[in-house]
Amino acid sequence: MKVDYSKKEIYSSDLRSVNNVLKSGWLTQGKFTDEFEKEFCKFTGSKYCVTVSSCTAGLHLSCIVAGFKKGDEVIVPSMTHVATAHAVEHTGAKAVIADIDYRTGNLDLINIKKNISTRTKGIIIVHMAGLPCDLRDIVKFCKEKKITLIENCAHGID
Repeated sequence: MKVDYSKKEIYSSDLRSVNNVLKSGWLTQGKFTDEFEKEFCKFTGSKYCVTVSSCTAGLHLSCIVAGFKKGDEVIVPSMTHVATAHAVEHTGAKAVIADIDYRTGNLDLINIKKNISTRTKGIIIVHMAGLPCDLRDIVKFCKEKKITLIENCAHGID
């Protein structure tokens, strides 16, 4: 299987949009950020969207909001950026590295169950290289076990 990684189509309209943002003087806040958040909510069907400086910052905030702390364990996939584990570790919790399904590159329920413990408080799945993780069984499992599920979508909209 061949996966074109990092090959993007950039149109002249995209360049004009970037130029408008640069000329506005507002690179991290302002009307373009507000517009982006609203459009992203529409696109995803989400009620809320908050932009941050990086996926790392978003993951860290998600782990803080989830309440992960010392003594907790959070399962993360072996195929991800180190920031996924760092976000967990910065809360004091322990990142437990779980193997992935080699066909998809994603974490699956089989490998989650191999790493579950009484200290498991969360799972961070990563939608790798534009291929979404099969969430149906994972969501059901997390609800049954009262485990927080965080989706790392940095590669999800590739």
